[in-house]
Amino acid sequence: MTQEQEATVLQASALPAHLLTRPAGAADPGPTLHVALRLHPRGGDQAVFARAMQLGKEHPAQRRFLDAQGLAAEFGPPPEALDAVRAFCSQHGFTLHRVALGGLFATIVGKAGDLARAFGTELALYRHEDRVFRGYAGTLTLPATLAPHVAAVLGLDEVSSLACRLTDTIPCEVSMETMAENPPITVANEYYKYPTEFTGVGATVAFIEAYLALNNDDIQAYFSSLGLTVKLEVIRAMIDMGQPFCETQILPPEPDGEAMLDIKLTGAVAPGATLVVYGQAESYGYSCDPWVDSLLAALDRPAFPCHVMSISLGNPESAWGVQTVLSAHILFAIAGLQGVTVCVASGDYGALGKHNGKYMQNCAFPATSPFVLACGGTELLLDNQRNLQGEVVWNELVVAHQKCATGGGRSTMFGVPDYQQGMSLPDSFNKDMPAGRGIPDVAANAAESSGYALQPDNTGNYYGTSAAAPMWAALIARLIEGNGGKPLGFLNPWLYAAQLYGDAELCHPITQGNNGAPDSDVAFVAQAGVPWNACCGLGSPLGSNIAKALKIPTSGA
Repeated sequence: MTQEQEATVLQASALPAHLLTRPAGAADPGPTLHVALRLHPRGGDQAVFARAMQLGKEHPAQRRFLDAQGLAAEFGPPPEALDAVRAFCSQHGFTLHRVALGGLFATIVGKAGDLARAFGTELALYRHEDRVFRGYAGTLTLPATLAPHVAAVLGLDEVSSLACRLTDTIPCEVSMETMAENPPITVANEYYKYPTEFTGVGATVAFIEAYLALNNDDIQAYFSSLGLTVKLEVIRAMIDMGQPFCETQILPPEPDGEAMLDIKLTGAVAPGATLVVYGQAESYGYSCDPWVDSLLAALDRPAFPCHVMSISLGNPESAWGVQTVLSAHILFAIAGLQGVTVCVASGDYGALGKHNGKYMQNCAFPATSPFVLACGGTELLLDNQRNLQGEVVWNELVVAHQKCATGGGRSTMFGVPDYQQGMSLPDSFNKDMPAGRGIPDVAANAAESSGYALQPDNTGNYYGTSAAAPMWAALIARLIEGNGGKPLGFLNPWLYAAQLYGDAELCHPITQGNNGAPDSDVAFVAQAGVPWNACCGLGSPLGSNIAKALKIPTSGA
C-alpha cells in the first residue's frame, strides 16, 4: 500500500474557493514555519462544547473552573496521540516545538516545502485586494499514523491573516464639529454606571491583535496625562516601529490603530488591570496562523494567566477556512472552562458586512462563535454639556460598505445556541442558507460622532465596535476585582437569562435605529418591546446592576 493510499483527506482544511481566484505564483519552500496540530479531545469536540455551555448556565459565583491539569485530565488526548506526532516529526525531520492546553495542541516546526509535502499539498501564492498571501488548492491529507488523532493542521496558509487588515475601507463622513471626543472614564462611570470602587486590580486582560506595531511612547504619554500607571506587557510585537520581514508582505511602519485603541481604552477604564498584548508582527515565517497562535499564547501562559480577552478584528464567516474557525471556536470554549471571558467586536460594516464576503448579509467571525460575548455598537446622544439624552443604534453609513455601522445578523456557520433558544430572532437575508446564532450579544458606544478622546491632549477620533469590546472587557476586569479576584468566565447563558427573566435590567435595551445602508433592504431593526435585536443585542451595560446580579457589593447597590 502506498503512502498516498494510506493518506486520509482532511475535509475541513479546504480554503475558501473565492479567495483563490487570483494565483500569484509558487510559494518559497524555504522559510521555517510553525504549524499547530489540533488533536481530538477525549470525548470529541462536542464534549468540550457541552461542558462549556453547561458551566456558562451556572451563576458565576458557583463556578469551578479547570486549570491545566484539570483540562488535561478531562479532555486531554490519549498518550498515543502525542506519540504519533513525535514519530511523524522524527520521520520527516520536524521538531516538536510545544505542546499546549493539556495536549490538545502540538506545534511542529519545519521548512515550508517539507511540511506541505508531508500533508499532501503544494503551497502557492494568491492575491487578495492589495496583498499576497500563502495558500493551497484542494485539501490537506493526513498519514495513517496521524489520521485518528489530528483534527486540524493550522499554519500552512495565511488566510486567517486577511482578517487583520482592511485596505478598502470607505471612511465615515462625520464633521469634526459633531465629534464628542469623550473620555472613556466618563462613558464608563457616568453613562454606563460602572462600579467606581474597582479598577481591575488582580485581573489580566489579553488583547488578541495582528500586524501589531505599537507606539509605546504615545501609550504611556496618554496614561500619564490621566495620572495613571498601567501595567502593560507585550508579547511578540513590533514596538520599535521598524519594518518586519515577511515573505509575502512588507508591513508599513505605522502604529496599529486597533491595538492602540484597545490598550488605551481598557487601561483608562480599568487601570488596575494587567494588560497583555499578543500579536504576530515579526514574520509570517514565525507564526502563520495569527489567530490560533495568539489564542494559544494567551490561554497557555502561566506567567500571565488570562481572565478577560478582547478581540477587535474579524472577517466575514465565508472568508475563513473551516478548520481555523472550528479550532478557534473550541479554544473559546476552553477559555470559558478556564474562567476567561472573551469579548469580540461584531464588526463595523452594518448588516451587509464587508463586500468581499460571499453572501448578501455577512456576519463576522470570531464574533459569531457562541462562546464569545459579541459586542455591537451604539451612538450616544449628548447635549452641549455632555449630558446623556439617549442611545441609539450606531449607523453613520452614507453609502454601503463604509466602516460606519454596527455589525450584526444571523450566522451561517453556527446554530442557535441554548441561550438564544425561544427568542424571536429576525429572519436571515441569506436565502437557502442556515439562519443560526444571532449577533451581537451586547453593545457599547461605537459611533464616530460620540467617539473617544484617546490622545494626551484629550482629543482623538477613536470609534467602532473595536471600542465596544474593550469597554466591556474593562467592565469585566473591574468586576473580577470586586469578585475577590475570581474570574467570571463564559457569561452569555447567565447574562441572557438574568436580563430576560431576572428582577433588574443588566443592559439598557437599544430600541431605535437600524444597521442598514441607505437604499438597501438588508437591515436589522431595533424597536421597543423586543428584548434583543441584531444591531445591539441585549443592549449597553448597566455596570452596577451587573455587579449586583453577580452578588458583588458596590456603593451603588
